[in-house]
Amino acid sequence: MSLLRPTCALARRLCTSQPHFEHTQRSPIIALLQRYQTSRPQCRPFASTPRYRAKVIDPPQNPTIPQSRKRTVRIGVLPDGPVHEAKIQRIFGRKLSPSDGNNVLRILHHRRTSGSLADYGVDNLGKQYTHVSRETALKGLEWLREKYPIDEARAAEEWAEKEANRISYELWLADPDTESKYKDPARAFKEQMEQEENERLRQEADDRKIGILHVGKSQFERNIEEKRKARLEEITRIAEEKERNEVEMEKKLASGEWVRTPTGTQLMKPGQTTYVDVFGREQVSRRKEEMEKYAKASAVTTAETPEQLLALTTLTQRLYPMSAFVLLTVLFCYGFAHYYLPPSPSYRLIPDLSPTTATIGALVVINSVVAIAWRIMPLWPLMTRFFMHAPGYPRAVQSVLNVFSHISYEHLLGNMMMLCLVAPPCHDLVGRGIFIGTYISAGAVGTLFSLYWANLGRGIITAHSVGASAAIWGIAALYCLLTDKEKVKIPFLKDAEVAFWPKMLLVAFIAAEIHAAFKKKTTLDHASHFGGMFVGISTAGYLRATGWHGKKAGLDREGGVVKEDGVQERAGTDEKTVHVGAIANEVVKEVKESLTKSAK
Repeated sequence: MSLLRPTCALARRLCTSQPHFEHTQRSPIIALLQRYQTSRPQCRPFASTPRYRAKVIDPPQNPTIPQSRKRTVRIGVLPDGPVHEAKIQRIFGRKLSPSDGNNVLRILHHRRTSGSLADYGVDNLGKQYTHVSRETALKGLEWLREKYPIDEARAAEEWAEKEANRISYELWLADPDTESKYKDPARAFKEQMEQEENERLRQEADDRKIGILHVGKSQFERNIEEKRKARLEEITRIAEEKERNEVEMEKKLASGEWVRTPTGTQLMKPGQTTYVDVFGREQVSRRKEEMEKYAKASAVTTAETPEQLLALTTLTQRLYPMSAFVLLTVLFCYGFAHYYLPPSPSYRLIPDLSPTTATIGALVVINSVVAIAWRIMPLWPLMTRFFMHAPGYPRAVQSVLNVFSHISYEHLLGNMMMLCLVAPPCHDLVGRGIFIGTYISAGAVGTLFSLYWANLGRGIITAHSVGASAAIWGIAALYCLLTDKEKVKIPFLKDAEVAFWPKMLLVAFIAAEIHAAFKKKTTLDHASHFGGMFVGISTAGYLRATGWHGKKAGLDREGGVVKEDGVQERAGTDEKTVHVGAIANEVVKEVKESLTKSAK
């Protein structure tokens, strides 16, 4: 209300206080009488105008318009987004570029919706658009009227009323007869309370001079005043902080390094994105900055070229540690495969699952957990150093850990599908000991092949490799060379079977891999694939040379025979037929039964 003013001179006279007559020397009694006879303004009339009609103002003599902050006009995008280049050429011809054409259309559409088109027309589009002629702008205006019809007359009326109110308000600020000026309401009320408090203290001092005693305010009244004062100080602090933030935002915008967010409440750097939080507030996404930060921290070395990378280590330093570690890994896997005994059901965590399902499920879970860890940015330095093979700056433990690592979900899904397809029959055939030993050895030797190919062959020294492909190739080669299956039952087709030649299938796989390895553009680590197949073929040859006849058996502590119950045996498939569908159904059945029993 304090921002409104009387609209006529008569109202100003009625609301003006009577003058105070000051005496050079006055007694306290006379001062007391004069204070109680002084009258204060009794009213402040308000002016109201009907809708769509400008205010009639009695302008002051020689008004001075205060220097107000330049208003910032935010021009939004078109309702359907930016116009394509072909459409811009059809509207303006080749006189304007696509970006200039879109900006001209945005300015004209803003004038139409705001109503300022009635004042500005299509001229004065800005300093950077002085080359746009009136005829060119009129073409854009015609297209906008046809594409986005709106009530321009109604918008012009609202614009006229807003402009009239703004001009009257600026004239009112410049009126020297007006008592109050614009200020923040909280500050104005705070100043008023301070003036009243100072007046009360002065009055009490005058009353003490003439012998008038005052009881004073009660504790309740003092508590109310203190709470009111604290509340006003908090409101004032928030208002001042808001003003400081606006000043800082204007300075940052003037530097050109920042832009406003779509709602205009915050600033962001070009290229950043925004999102709305659970409270409905717009927030600036810091993901890009965090990704750059952790990507820089996860860099393996500071080298920028292959020459700088090779200068950090010698050839021996790159090859020897991983070669020794892989040799120890292979020896450990050989011992595990040779001396492993199937555990008693009472010692198993999930005795209702077959060893095949438990082993493959554990491998899938481990690979999935590592893939999720790649999505946690603070873990990137750890993951790049130990779970990713870098042949230019290798670490020995990478030979095993990168076998369980997948950066993209597509890579993880593809490898796990192949693992679930090949692993169950192979695990049933050779048992858990040989299966796990071959899986880890094939992955480690495949990484070693990739290291030697990059450093001694034609590989890329700055590349990196992850994934279980080498281990899966080792399992596939082992199964193809040991199985005696002769048919494969086609899933989803009743009684549909095809002949199965596993050794010829392995030869076809090797030929396809050789053909793909000589392509110029490839992102696959073919050297590691060959290393995995080498381990699978070597394991199969060793088993046949030592008298292994396809029987998955192991000796228990008493010397008896302990047979592992495989998925194919539970599914009741034929000894000469690979039934993929029956294997999958049996795995699902086992998982459901184990979950049901654990829930009970």
